[in-house]
Amino acid sequence: MRQKFTYFTPWLLVFTLIWLVGYTIIFPDPIGLAAKNWPLIIVGLFGSFIGNTTAIGGGIIFIPVLMFVYKVDPISALKLTFVTQAVGMTSGSYGWIRRGDVPLHYLKWTVPALIFGTMISTFLIHPQPMLVKGLFGPIAFITGLLSLVTLNRKGLLNELPTNAFIPIISVSFIGGMITGWVAIGEGEIIAAFCMLAYGLNPNKAIGLGVVLLSINSLLLAIIHGAYLGGVPWNMAVFTMLGVLWGGLLGPFLTQWVSIRYIKKSFALIALLDGLIMTLQAIYMIFFI
Repeated sequence: MRQKFTYFTPWLLVFTLIWLVGYTIIFPDPIGLAAKNWPLIIVGLFGSFIGNTTAIGGGIIFIPVLMFVYKVDPISALKLTFVTQAVGMTSGSYGWIRRGDVPLHYLKWTVPALIFGTMISTFLIHPQPMLVKGLFGPIAFITGLLSLVTLNRKGLLNELPTNAFIPIISVSFIGGMITGWVAIGEGEIIAAFCMLAYGLNPNKAIGLGVVLLSINSLLLAIIHGAYLGGVPWNMAVFTMLGVLWGGLLGPFLTQWVSIRYIKKSFALIALLDGLIMTLQAIYMIFFI
């Protein structure tokens, strides 16, 4: 019998203390900044829980909240989401790997493909405000539909068949491109594909999707944070703390609560996000 995965680890406390020290040193008015932006910790916690339960990615929450509530421009919201997901999805990946639900041997096929796709969407076809707004809605809507479609998929296989490697490489490449534009896509697309096309066990499919989105987010965070710049760190510092603690909630709670019920709730959020963002993009294209 598999040992139950525990939520709290000493590393959570260690990284939180590191965050606290860094925050007080780097920002000139930490108390004033916290008074203004502390709700972003809750946003990060909730977004990371969604991202690591369904493999959709926390961007499904971060980007709409940042754009509609905090009035952040689409590109800054995208960049903030990259650095936030890098923390949250990595935290969740650690949890899924600890559970033993990640088929790590598939990474040698999927990671090069997602890197190639990410480079294309980052350096050849740059994310622009209208591209982010116009594409985020349909992608969010599609991921919501995929979550609903995969609700009843039991998935009896623990391994993909040998003829699946070229298709998952192609899907990972497409997911990498999409994630470079809207911060979501890689995880849910690869997870849904593995479940629908080959009947892979849902936990293993989601675990693989979470790890791939984590790697994708880390790559994009390095590119935008260290090279391209433009990350609103005064906000990202709070979402990053939230996702640090929220990332492990996904693999922890799915031991006790059926993924089916969680995915149904979050699929409705994705559908609503997608509909609102799509309608707004259409309005801006034809009426402004």
